[in-house]
Amino acid sequence: MGRTKVGKPRRERPVTETHEPEVPLPGWPRSHVDSELTGEDEDECVLVTVHGVQHYLHATTARELQTALDRTLAEYNERCEAVNWPGV
Repeated sequence: MGRTKVGKPRRERPVTETHEPEVPLPGWPRSHVDSELTGEDEDECVLVTVHGVQHYLHATTARELQTALDRTLAEYNERCEAVNWPGV
């Protein structure tokens, strides 16, 4: 890794991966995931927070995320049903 210049603040690495905590955080599920509108911004108008990491999304991106999650959870439920596990 390169040297940091004197007086220049060190950059922290961005969070690129998160996992579920071993013990649910107080306030579950909102402590794990939440979404809200950002207000007057018409461009990145949806804020999705997952494990404290904020993601500002266009509405179309948020819709695609919802579609992808629905598809994945439907597949998950099929697998659960095949082995008699409770789905979501």
